[in-house]
Amino acid sequence: MMKRKEIELLAPAGNMEALKAAVAAGCNAVYLGGTLFSARAFAGNFDHDEMIEAVRYCHIRGVSVYVTLNTLLFETEFENAVKEVQFLYDHDVDALLVQDLGLFHYLRQCFPDLGVHCSTQMHIHNPAGVRYVKEMGAERAVLARETPLEIIEECCKEDIDIEVFVYGALCISYSGQCLMSASLKNRSGNRGMCAQLCRLKYFADDMPEGKNKDGDYLLSPKDLNTLDRLPELLNAGVKSLKIEGRMKRPEYVYIVTKTFREAIDAWYEGREYHVSPERLKQMELMFHRGFTEGHIFHAGVKDRMNPYRPNHQGLEIGRVVDYKNGKVCVKLSDTLNQHDGLRILNTPADTGLTAVRIEKNGKLVNSAGKGDTVWLDCRSKPAPRKGQPLHKTSDALLIDEIDRMIAGTIRRIPIVIGYDAQPGQPLRLYAEDQEGHSVYAESEMLCEEAKKAALTEERIEAALAKISDEPYAASFGSRSVGNVFLPVSVINETRRQLLAAMNDARAHRYDRAGRKPYQWNVVQKESEHPLLLSISDEADEPVYEREVSVCRKTAVPDQQHYQLRSPVNEHDEGTEPLSWTILSSVSDLAHPKENAIAGYTMNCCNSYALDYLLSQPGITGVILSTEVQNLQIGKMLEAFEDRNGFVPCTYRLVYGRRVLMYIKEGIRIPDGTKQLRDIHGNVFTLRREGSLLEILEQEAYTSDNPFCTGSCLIFTNETSGDRQAIKEEAYEELYQRI
Repeated sequence: MMKRKEIELLAPAGNMEALKAAVAAGCNAVYLGGTLFSARAFAGNFDHDEMIEAVRYCHIRGVSVYVTLNTLLFETEFENAVKEVQFLYDHDVDALLVQDLGLFHYLRQCFPDLGVHCSTQMHIHNPAGVRYVKEMGAERAVLARETPLEIIEECCKEDIDIEVFVYGALCISYSGQCLMSASLKNRSGNRGMCAQLCRLKYFADDMPEGKNKDGDYLLSPKDLNTLDRLPELLNAGVKSLKIEGRMKRPEYVYIVTKTFREAIDAWYEGREYHVSPERLKQMELMFHRGFTEGHIFHAGVKDRMNPYRPNHQGLEIGRVVDYKNGKVCVKLSDTLNQHDGLRILNTPADTGLTAVRIEKNGKLVNSAGKGDTVWLDCRSKPAPRKGQPLHKTSDALLIDEIDRMIAGTIRRIPIVIGYDAQPGQPLRLYAEDQEGHSVYAESEMLCEEAKKAALTEERIEAALAKISDEPYAASFGSRSVGNVFLPVSVINETRRQLLAAMNDARAHRYDRAGRKPYQWNVVQKESEHPLLLSISDEADEPVYEREVSVCRKTAVPDQQHYQLRSPVNEHDEGTEPLSWTILSSVSDLAHPKENAIAGYTMNCCNSYALDYLLSQPGITGVILSTEVQNLQIGKMLEAFEDRNGFVPCTYRLVYGRRVLMYIKEGIRIPDGTKQLRDIHGNVFTLRREGSLLEILEQEAYTSDNPFCTGSCLIFTNETSGDRQAIKEEAYEELYQRI
């Protein structure tokens, strides 16, 4: 049978405990964040000392470490981001995950021998995008979670590592394209501070709260679980299988990683793998919102969404029989243990409790089983009612059991030890691992001529085999023993020196060439772009209308239109020329271009991203990210001009309702629904473009524009009179400034 290619199992590590759990469970790599510029700002994350410890711990055990610097970077942050990169580069991190185009560009110029993985937040979702980032020097592309299997298979043919999420939480919006949290809470999902507004209640049109028979959490997806379809992903050519969960506890990381390890090993051996009911139960108790195979395997909307509950469901273990005097009576359908976490499914909110006291037949017990009726302390509100389900959300005994498994697992690396013991010479030890690391140690004490019982190979090897506290499994190679005596304590000390040397050798992976200077010059292009861009959705196909071609108020509008590119072109081959086009995603950069403008969905936030985009053939202007405020825009343009000697053609969105979410194949709402309403009364217009559902901002985003050379307007449902007035006001502001 042909040997299967090596697959990487990539596990999350929100802290050191989770990292050790992932390594114990058999991962090939971990991804983690530092305290800066991580897309999980609220995870535990690693400070510099912890990062050094984490890299050493993993490398010794044969595990790679990828660090997430996958947020958008503002100009005033870029210098500190580079300092962070320098630290990670110097301390042997295997690769960085990045979203920001400016950081991606800078890394390829200044740290060419550092691996760069393009984060899912970069929104790479088709072969054109994969091909482009490969040509630009990326080592790996992490595909957007919405990418289906047939597109994944095409992406895997591009001779670059492809990484795919296989388990855990899903975003409802396209990766890197969600502005909901930034718009409503000023907490940017692209900057690691997502408020998870998709997990709140929404109501279709005028439907009252609680009247939707399918539930009110209309934007909340189930959790991804591809275990049963894993061979299809592996046969498609996926290199890395990624488990979500940097905010999850170590026990979750361990049990999920261990399960995927078993499934991958079965695939290597050509065996079918099916999760046992007991293991599935353990995974569900750790965390789940219901499971789906997601867009990867074309799950329908009902199979993808869970509008009933946005949080951990746990498992049902009983039903409420009675409630009185701050105690709830429950008939159990499964085991309950003391200190289990519980939730009674209730309205308007669930009732949470912990099994601190379990009363059965008038006596306190530590546990109860199926069929038992028990009383539990429950003073939380709302009060439970008869017939409501009791769910177990954490199992105290299971957590203790998993903790013991983690503590009792030592990941062993095979090494071969040789030794030489001769009279009048030090004991010499040699060790080599399978990766070719070879180390040496010798004793300070010389071997003496044996007068009585000489050392035997058996006694030497018994002492050398005592390595239970180190991550090695020893076998023995060359041996040479004369008629010698040496205290066992000396053998033990020399063994410790040998293993310490092996640790040092394995911990260090890279002899890097060092940082190179940033040497990049952008040539000023002849720009035919207008001062004022107006985006209109009145036509059957939305276009960017080229309204004003010169910086004079009295100019006659040019009728040249800009085609509006969708940011979600899955089947885009990247060969059709894009002329007079607004670019929306990385895949657009793979096309030949002429008189193109990079749109705000490309998330340009710093001068290095400007350097990169404006140096691309055919791009002559950039609409800056709407997440960048004026202070940062001023700093960005100043830095660009200092480096390149001219003022770039940039636009600022000054008016318009942005798309807050791009949702593939919709959500569970009645046909014909035109609006969503949240619990605060905000109303969002829904717009459909084929199978794509767009959620629009409830009110137009507005901004002044003191720095950019041009302004951009987006029109949706404004009257023609309002549109004209808005255009005149925007132009007047630019005209007076210029």
